[in-house]
Amino acid sequence: MALIGTIRKNGWILIVLMTLALGGFIAMEIYSNIQRNSAGDVNTIGKVNGKEIKRSDFDTYEKLVYTNARSNPYQVRTQVWNYFVENAIMTDIADEIGLGVPADELKDLEFGDNISPIIADRFKDETGRVNMQNLMQIKAAIEGGQFTDPQYRAYWSIQEKEIVKQRLQDKMFAMVTKGMYTPTWQAEVAFRETNERLDFTFARVPYERIPDTEIQLTDADYEAYLKEMPGVFDQQEETRMLTYAVINIAPSAADSASARDAVTKLLDGLRTTTNDSTYAAANNGVYDSDFRTKDQLPLSMADSLMKVPVGTIIGPFFEAGNFTIAKVLDRKLMPDSVQARHILIRDATPASERKIDSLRALIESGKARFDSLAVRNSQDPGSAVKGGELGYMAYGRTVPEFNNVLFNTGEEGKLYKVSTQFGWHLIQITGKKFLGKEARVRCVFLNSELSPSDATQQAFEDKAAALSQQAKTLSDLQNMAPQQGFQIQTSPFVKINDFSIGQAIAGDGSREIIRWAFDKKTKVGDVSKEIFPIRQQGVYYNSQYVVAALKSIVPAGEATVETIRGQPRVDAEVRNRKKAKAIIEKTTNKSDLNAFASQWQVTVDTAKMTNFGQATSPNMGQEPRVYGIAFSISKDAVGGPIAGNTGVFLVQPISDRTQVTIPPDLSYARRQVSSMSASPVRMNLMTEIKKNAEIKDFRNRFF
Repeated sequence: MALIGTIRKNGWILIVLMTLALGGFIAMEIYSNIQRNSAGDVNTIGKVNGKEIKRSDFDTYEKLVYTNARSNPYQVRTQVWNYFVENAIMTDIADEIGLGVPADELKDLEFGDNISPIIADRFKDETGRVNMQNLMQIKAAIEGGQFTDPQYRAYWSIQEKEIVKQRLQDKMFAMVTKGMYTPTWQAEVAFRETNERLDFTFARVPYERIPDTEIQLTDADYEAYLKEMPGVFDQQEETRMLTYAVINIAPSAADSASARDAVTKLLDGLRTTTNDSTYAAANNGVYDSDFRTKDQLPLSMADSLMKVPVGTIIGPFFEAGNFTIAKVLDRKLMPDSVQARHILIRDATPASERKIDSLRALIESGKARFDSLAVRNSQDPGSAVKGGELGYMAYGRTVPEFNNVLFNTGEEGKLYKVSTQFGWHLIQITGKKFLGKEARVRCVFLNSELSPSDATQQAFEDKAAALSQQAKTLSDLQNMAPQQGFQIQTSPFVKINDFSIGQAIAGDGSREIIRWAFDKKTKVGDVSKEIFPIRQQGVYYNSQYVVAALKSIVPAGEATVETIRGQPRVDAEVRNRKKAKAIIEKTTNKSDLNAFASQWQVTVDTAKMTNFGQATSPNMGQEPRVYGIAFSISKDAVGGPIAGNTGVFLVQPISDRTQVTIPPDLSYARRQVSSMSASPVRMNLMTEIKKNAEIKDFRNRFF
């Protein structure tokens, strides 16, 4: 009571203390933001050659261009980032060398004969072709001042910038490739490599013949490997490797019983409903509008659904993660294929329908023949010239409305009109084939997904949390995790803005693991005290929990023994080099192919009609070193031993190289060489330009 009285008398002290505490908290946040954003303000997501990429511009572009994208959001952001970086670079290059896209060229790329691939990809009709009608409407709206919707205008403005960027890149690529020249000697070499043929025998001792336990790798082995692979493993930016423990969240027996009960409760309603379609929709079920063959039914239910009387309900059955009940709505013997002809009037408008009605009346009155009207009126050019004939069609090969007439409701000889995405059709069935004599069935399916409950997920989360507290080091994690039901996995090297640490670990959880790995406080050998839930795309519950540890850091710059040791590819190749030496040292006869094969108990095989340019064969694989030796020695000579990609080889040509005559016209060979040279330029030119640009990437501060 005395303390309370003192506080009441000196309330100003409490206010001052609270103010100081609040101020300290705010100061810490400000300091933290300054630390995170020291290279730019809070709206700067990156810089390219000193030009800022604003977060607001980044977000606007993403929302306008990728609104309906189904891709991983991190993958989308990577594409957005690449656009902004490349656009900034291309703007600088264009200004420097005088490249541009004038207004008339841009209009041609948007609406003319030279449509941009960007437009072609985004404005397609039902057939997959460029929807020129839609583009002409947009053009008219723009020119008539009626293109006023702010969002459409913003989208079109951004799209024009994309088109200009792509056009500038195409022009730059064309300038580079036009400057490339294939001299005559190179065309002659390419012609020989492509056309000379050689047969040779070979024997291969696979590297697996030497156990890994017999091979000890030293720093000298890695140093020798680096000398053979200069620059290959140099790092443009820092990468990190993680070892992580992952546990899959499996539904419990109680979860299984609950899911089964949930679908069982729907049985009475499905049995008594007067509207199967409405009942299915109300209970997230599937109502078949089309008939299915036995092969198209769930495997566990197929036999029963093909036999039980119409109206019967079967199940629950468990398949594909769901407990399912099914009701047979109808069953009928249907033709395997139907022959038909049609008249199409494009666009499903009232005017098109009236046209179809008038044509139908002419046929039914006997005043005109179907085939003659199809030739004169049908807007399906493929069938119009044949009197509308479509031939025989299998079930499901046409759009649903058309298919329904052919196989479900239509009778042979009668006329039917139907509207589809292509317009109004007048259809006449002219034949049916019944080959398989197999009935089809139409059903209602109601499902209850078997998924882990909140209690089950919590139990697995607690298990992961316990492991993260017990494992103090990477070594602890590797030892403890398998004993507690976790799998130990190792990621590939990841970069700071990556969003996946493995094929099965992607999405938000994976991105958070990478953010933890690149935190300045995280050191090699550290184990995350935070556990990371992994939720697969399209799933509403966690499917895995991960406890991560930082295994290694490879800094940017020139590769060293320390930075390449432990990489799976490097370790395997260095180990194979030592195995090759061991095999060669143990080989007693290096000049006799049969003796070599006998010693190592391998077969002698033959590669026939090989050419040097391909350097591969079905029974050998990709072995350029082996081909190089084979084509460099004479018939019956033995080449090797050769340390190849998959083992140690001896080779022996059994024919002379076919002699080819260099043709006076080498234009085809020249074009081949030029095309092969241009392809990597298109793929890698922008990548190489980026390496020489000053790019500062702050994305990891935002997401």
